[in-house]
Amino acid sequence: MAWNEELTRLNEVLAGLYFMTRDSLRVVDNAGLPKAHIAFQDKAIDNWHQILLEADRRGKVADVIDAALQDYPDDPFLLQAKEGRLATVRGPDLDQDLDWQSDEPAASLEKIMGRQSTLLPISFLTRGMERARSVARIRLEKGFGSGFVTQNNLLVTNHHVIADVTAARSAVVQMNVQKSPEGLDLQPVEFRLDPDAGFATSKADDWTVCRVDGDANADWGWIALEAAPIEVNGRVIIIQHPAGGPKQIAFYHNLVTYVDERVVQYLTDTLPGSSGSPVFDDQWRLVALHHSGGHIREPGTKKIVFRNEGIRIEKVIAGVAGMG
Repeated sequence: MAWNEELTRLNEVLAGLYFMTRDSLRVVDNAGLPKAHIAFQDKAIDNWHQILLEADRRGKVADVIDAALQDYPDDPFLLQAKEGRLATVRGPDLDQDLDWQSDEPAASLEKIMGRQSTLLPISFLTRGMERARSVARIRLEKGFGSGFVTQNNLLVTNHHVIADVTAARSAVVQMNVQKSPEGLDLQPVEFRLDPDAGFATSKADDWTVCRVDGDANADWGWIALEAAPIEVNGRVIIIQHPAGGPKQIAFYHNLVTYVDERVVQYLTDTLPGSSGSPVFDDQWRLVALHHSGGHIREPGTKKIVFRNEGIRIEKVIAGVAGMG
């Protein structure tokens, strides 16, 4: 069939999920497309245009969507694409969603485009890279999790990632699991944990703190355990190891939707393997420890919502203080 709006939107979604050409090859293979018939490109948006052209010609667009859903089973845009509803995704309604803050014609202005400014100082990027150094991938006997190191060489993660001393002894903390600007894998640096030197956990609040065996702080710094306020309609950023892969950052679509004294709920993207990641506000202050997501209940209500959730960092701070 002819190229249409649905394929245009799908092209954009897949280019955002698989921005390296080599990342797209697995989807092509799982969808049963012949690689020899596809003119792969370096630029993601062009690369996926070529892949979808071939998939459309062979009637296998649905197979491409199913293959991508194997990697991102909860992605709302892929789920809409599977139902054929992706073309209905729209941008903001100028009459309802935007506040121009002026009676002058919009075309004559350079303005803040929405109710909240997205302008940030360029130092924001530097501070984010500093925080990212202390984020770790945790290799477990079965699978991966995320975590971060704080002062005094303590690792912070979820209870459901490291539940007890036995799990801590078998875990491997990996720093520097990320890509270079050229897309190459950097060399990981590994540490073991020493629960005999310090271990605390809370199943109820889903956090674990354990001493690192070695001086991780010397080269990888730390993320300070300091409480910061967070409110509904704020923004949160998560540095994580989704699906146990290289370090990534969830940088947009990150609205806070619920806050109480125990949890923060938000729309920021995560995947399995992201559990234990630090959740920051838009000033890079630590506000929560990510621990779950999907169709979850909003506390104090019977409402089931599609969100992600973190434990307020105050719960972890109290636990560390109790370690002595």
